[in-house]
Amino acid sequence: MQNNSHDCGLFVLGALREALYRGLSSNAEWATLKNVSSFFPAFLPPVRNEPSPEQDGALVHDTGPEDEEPKEDEEVVAETHPENFIHDVEDEIFERKFSEPSQVFQTVEELMVVINDYQETSGNSLAIRRSRGSSRAFACISHANYSFRVAFGPKVRQEGIILKRGNCNLWHSGAAVTAAKDGRCLKKSFKEVIKQLANDAALHKHAPPTANDVIKAGVHKKKTLLSYKQCYRGVNARNESKIISDPMSFQLVGPYVEAIAQRNPGSTAFMERGSDNRIQRVFVCPSFANDVLMCVRPVISIDGAHMRSEWKGTLYLATVKSAGDDLYPVAFAITVDGEDFQGWLWFLQHLKASAPNLIAEHFRRECSYKLFTFMSDRCKGLTNALGNVFPANHNCYCAVHIRRNVESNHGKKFASMVTALSETTSLPEKRALLTQLQQKSPGAYKYVTDVDANRWMDSAWPEDEKLPPRYGFRNSNISESANIMFHDARNGNWLDAIDGILIKMSLWITKSQSEYEGKDGVVGNILGLATKRWEKCVGCRVYASGNDGETHSVYQKLGGELEEEALLKVRPVDCVCDCGKWQAIGVPCVHGMAYFRHQMKWRLEDVLDQAVDEYYKYRTQRELYRRNFVPVWRHLLEPDMMTLPPDGAARRMPGRPKTVRLRKNSRYAHEPEKSPTICSRCHQPGHNVRTCVRREAVKKRNAGNGAATISHSVL
Repeated sequence: MQNNSHDCGLFVLGALREALYRGLSSNAEWATLKNVSSFFPAFLPPVRNEPSPEQDGALVHDTGPEDEEPKEDEEVVAETHPENFIHDVEDEIFERKFSEPSQVFQTVEELMVVINDYQETSGNSLAIRRSRGSSRAFACISHANYSFRVAFGPKVRQEGIILKRGNCNLWHSGAAVTAAKDGRCLKKSFKEVIKQLANDAALHKHAPPTANDVIKAGVHKKKTLLSYKQCYRGVNARNESKIISDPMSFQLVGPYVEAIAQRNPGSTAFMERGSDNRIQRVFVCPSFANDVLMCVRPVISIDGAHMRSEWKGTLYLATVKSAGDDLYPVAFAITVDGEDFQGWLWFLQHLKASAPNLIAEHFRRECSYKLFTFMSDRCKGLTNALGNVFPANHNCYCAVHIRRNVESNHGKKFASMVTALSETTSLPEKRALLTQLQQKSPGAYKYVTDVDANRWMDSAWPEDEKLPPRYGFRNSNISESANIMFHDARNGNWLDAIDGILIKMSLWITKSQSEYEGKDGVVGNILGLATKRWEKCVGCRVYASGNDGETHSVYQKLGGELEEEALLKVRPVDCVCDCGKWQAIGVPCVHGMAYFRHQMKWRLEDVLDQAVDEYYKYRTQRELYRRNFVPVWRHLLEPDMMTLPPDGAARRMPGRPKTVRLRKNSRYAHEPEKSPTICSRCHQPGHNVRTCVRREAVKKRNAGNGAATISHSVL
């Protein structure tokens, strides 16, 4: 019987070999393997040399006093640690099947005798997980932290039962299922990866790691055979054990925003609670946001985004864009409300109080002033709130949203015409496009003309000089890009989102400070545009016109097959041209360049220094990033026990969240135009062949012909 148990121990240790190479997740698991190994010491895996303490910070495991020597006739069993196998294995693939089985069992009864003897000798309980014919599968259920499985089955084309498979399955096998729910059964290497990802998230990701982050970290490259399902469960177990994913993390939101206001004097940061002490809203506006508005182009994009974590909510963002195409969130808020009128009204009121420069005068070359222009996606609640809070500011609509509405309701073939309408500055071209659209699709023409042209067409600016410039912003890509940049922050709860946005802002400002240091002139993209226009104005001729001496006429040959010509008026004092391109972005157009080159005899450097708006200068960029934000270390804060999380309605239902919003019952849903049904029999619209009136006539005629034939045959 001892030999039989010895042979079964060989099989069990063979099944444990893969688990040893993968790594054991705790000292208790290693002790379990040592207990089994002490019963069968001859079948331990080969010993590998441990690295010295100076090499890569490797762990050193004490094997006992150095002066203690083994006794005679005592077998020395080397102390090996699974971490050595984890770190040494890179591209080596271990087979799951063992090519040299030591014993073949003739019957199932013989196998069960050996298994029972092994349980009595080792103290490990093996439960039968599969019993079918001569196949048997056993799982260890003695230890919650460590479980293995072995399977026996018939030998192929021969008689007898042999070991088929043995592995370490951490997500099944009895008690291991319970242990896996709280993360106790994660492998050692997997735990280290999760821990490292958590540290990286605090500095870069600002959100709990996901299963894809574990895969990208190189777990599969190490051949540790971790599936996506294991990574997903392990990440969830890790996240659920942290306070950042716990409902009680809402108790830290209040102290966190108070610390923001204290560490950043002049900042606006507060939290609002309801009558039942449940959190309702959070608003944050840095102290330097008001000064930032004087250093960027006076266009601000307002938009909202859904929170994607367990707790629902809406993230309100007010974002501007620097001349170097860097995003700069001026203010943001998180509320339990959606994108409705009351929510936007609350956000815009606090934005106006925190950043009064939104309604201040922005001078252009000390001659004219413009207020900030708001860019939105035509959300009704936002549009009405902007009209109430900022009545003097101009509100522009995103041309991309208008184009998509035309695509969904009237067809994609008209999308290019809508895009051309939004970009053209020529009034004759605008009229031609509208006439063409009216002939092809009256419905699309009515929808486009119902939208105020002053809010989305560039051709409206040459007609009305009082309109503030949009500086080339025709869509709300500023807000859409900000939503993507803060996607990781929105995956966490409210505390994760606030902390992630502020830390990312601090990193952006620090990077931009070093990028713009020591540079003079204008930014690179504006320099290329101005140089191109400077070279194109060589063939233009300038004439003085008007009695005031400030208006000039510029003659330009447009070229082409018809040799078209143009005569436009330019007012350099007001930065205005009939083409509309100068006042659109703040850089002299071709006709303005012709005036400075031929009339004023300026060089390109003089034009860049005196005629280009200050927003495009490097000195303005340095002033923009002069001040930084001081983040708060939230782990040192004391929670406010009075604050409660939002009610159950704000909690997301379990299961995989939907990625497409259901608008079937929404009052904003629009049914696309469907092509009419045409009958294949009469070729008339409005019905098909089954409901065609001619079908009944044909049936009656055929029935009459059949009756006449029968009566004739009878006669």
